[in-house]
Amino acid sequence: MIKESNTQDNNIDEKQKRYWMYIGVAIVIIGICTIILLGKMKDYMGDPFWTITQYASVTDMQSMFYTIEDKAGRLIIIDGGWDADADQVKSVIEAHNNHVYAWIITHPHPDHAGAFNIIMNDPGDIVVDDIYCPTVDIDRYRETAHDWDVFPVCEEFFRIKEGLDNVHYVGENDEWDMLGLHVKVLHGWDEKVNHLSANLCNKGSIMFQVYGREDNMLFCADTEAEVEKQIIDTHKDELAADYLQAGHHGNWGLTTDFYQYVNPKIVFFDSTDALLEPGELGYDAGDLKKYFEEQGAEVHNFSTAPNVIVLR
Repeated sequence: MIKESNTQDNNIDEKQKRYWMYIGVAIVIIGICTIILLGKMKDYMGDPFWTITQYASVTDMQSMFYTIEDKAGRLIIIDGGWDADADQVKSVIEAHNNHVYAWIITHPHPDHAGAFNIIMNDPGDIVVDDIYCPTVDIDRYRETAHDWDVFPVCEEFFRIKEGLDNVHYVGENDEWDMLGLHVKVLHGWDEKVNHLSANLCNKGSIMFQVYGREDNMLFCADTEAEVEKQIIDTHKDELAADYLQAGHHGNWGLTTDFYQYVNPKIVFFDSTDALLEPGELGYDAGDLKKYFEEQGAEVHNFSTAPNVIVLR
């Protein structure tokens, strides 16, 4: 009888050990899950912010490629640069799990849409949720295009987007939200652009504001002075911005009559140092850079890229 009692006691002890072992394992698992959950939640806790990055072209020529990321690391792309910049853009996308939440193409010039064409011709594992672009009158553009417009890039852009079901055509006064940001278009391709005689692709670029809770950034794309009066007349009270992407890389673009309404604290020129020298190569970007510096603004260009700001 004594042996049987000892055996029963031993069985009870083993059951109790297993019970507490299971409890311990459960506590550990719950603890790990809680840590993971808190790690995920912290991206959405507190005040939101967005990181905006300007990239230089690998070609050492002017181009336009920006990204916007929210606290969770979700990605928005603006333009992308030349076809030669496609590998750089792909690397950025790969670092974000091959997922682009929104891709904005301001206009189909080769230094803006070239990389997009290369990537979207063969996207592989890349997923793009939404694409935003202007409504381009391709027939009118064909009539007025110069050799330097490289019109086949526009034709390729049209061919690609016609096969997609996630393209949104935007113009003046269109508004939408993405990743917690609010976007408003202040200018785009319209009938007034159609009646111009040259440089329609630039003048039909979408100009838009991106609004956080406290800060905003104005993207002018390649908008030129010939359309600035109509923008000022309609939207002068909406032009003020903390951050600015200068129109047409700062060259032959918008004038100080326009920029006085923007009054930014940081300005981005999508160009190399060579194009910012006063009077160099017939460009006026150097004069515009000097104007902004005299107004107390910081000026950044490709020489220090990638250049990063935080939008609150």
